[in-house]
Amino acid sequence: MAPDSAVGTRPSNARQSLYYLLGAALQGTGALVVQPFSIRLLSPLEWGRVGVSIVLLQIGQVVLSAGLPLAISRAYFEQSEGPSKARAIHGANIMLGTGLAAIAALGYLAAAPDKEGAGAFAWALAATGFLSVVVSSQALLRSQHRALSFVLLSGGASLGAHLGGLVGILAFGRTAAVYLASFTAVMVATAVVSLILTRPSLPWRQRPAVAAAFRLGLPVLPHSIAIVLLLQGDTFLVQNFQGASSVGRYVAAAAFALGPFAILAGLNNVWTTRIFEAAHGPNLVANVRAVGREVALLAAALGVCGTAAATIGMLILKGPDHEATQLAKVLPGVAVGYALYLVGMSTLFAVGRTKALAWATPLVVVVAAGLAWFPAQSSQYWELGAVRVLVFALLGALYAVLALREAPHSIALRSFMGALALVAVAIAVNLLLPTTLLVGTITLVVGLALAGTAFLAVRRRGLASSATDPASPTP
Repeated sequence: MAPDSAVGTRPSNARQSLYYLLGAALQGTGALVVQPFSIRLLSPLEWGRVGVSIVLLQIGQVVLSAGLPLAISRAYFEQSEGPSKARAIHGANIMLGTGLAAIAALGYLAAAPDKEGAGAFAWALAATGFLSVVVSSQALLRSQHRALSFVLLSGGASLGAHLGGLVGILAFGRTAAVYLASFTAVMVATAVVSLILTRPSLPWRQRPAVAAAFRLGLPVLPHSIAIVLLLQGDTFLVQNFQGASSVGRYVAAAAFALGPFAILAGLNNVWTTRIFEAAHGPNLVANVRAVGREVALLAAALGVCGTAAATIGMLILKGPDHEATQLAKVLPGVAVGYALYLVGMSTLFAVGRTKALAWATPLVVVVAAGLAWFPAQSSQYWELGAVRVLVFALLGALYAVLALREAPHSIALRSFMGALALVAVAIAVNLLLPTTLLVGTITLVVGLALAGTAFLAVRRRGLASSATDPASPTP
């Protein structure tokens, strides 16, 4: 049976969530698995270039795709020729992404004043185009409920690419350019596989749908740039004020924010699909509320477990480094704000109200830049981490307000407020503890126990309330 018609045989939400969680783990841990080896093989300068290049890759991918991946998912569920429209938008996204990435890479290589470091950044720009192909393909696979294929692409574009970089520096030379060239080679192979899996069509076969997708997605472009600056902009600030060697230390700890981001973004593939499927019916508000409770619960667990695991994790990733470990303890707190943002943003897309995205996220970036300017100059990295947690809490709150304005009563804010309070207390307590192996082991065990207890308690409460809540979706 073709994927487009396989609705009756799609896997359950629970199984899809498990697949996407695996994909998120691969995406979130790709750099973590390779980092302990690469950081010891490369000089601090070369590792700093790799770290900044990967950040550049993520920013470039979002800029190239704008809002088209979400537009693909939304178009797929339209009643008239939805799958055909989605494939045409997919084709347009591929042409746009690869074309602009090639121009950017060649232009940068020709114009860069620092020829020594230009190679690494040029390879990162080239890889951006192929990553945009993978992301666009994943949007179509997500809509088709082909979670396993989605996960395989996640593994190739993250863990596989970083392993390629590691093999490259072992075989050909310990430089950032070699790492990124090998990284790009694996990304190209992953992009080719993604095209075989999704079979995009030519954009002009569905011109009105492609034009509508760009109208929906273009307001998201300023938002897309801004959200990646929120995700990664602190790295550029640290490099600007403290240099490549210092940014290498910062990037090592930043993985404790990227992990929650990756897991939440991975599971958001299930949550977004559930919201989009209800967008044209009467159950939108009920679906968003149900999704929101799940998201808040997971965000709380990620925040508590993340800060509890920070000391042990940093000892493994980088070795003893008190300032970087303190940062790692704080960064998991971004999970709650980011989770609330995901729910709000998906709701706005579901109802076709994306114009506010053009100003809302850039406004938060301006606030973030002002708050982070002085902490980015300090060797006490945890201060910049605290600013990052605050900024994502503000982002989530803003998107919740925007979503509630379009779909009243759709987001249960109390769940997110309770999650944020729990995570904040866990981080504050952990910051007061020493960064030793013994204390790290104890906090990890206690954190896992608390997260498990909270999960069971809130889950029981959620099940009980859903049984009596008239707004709950019918099974």
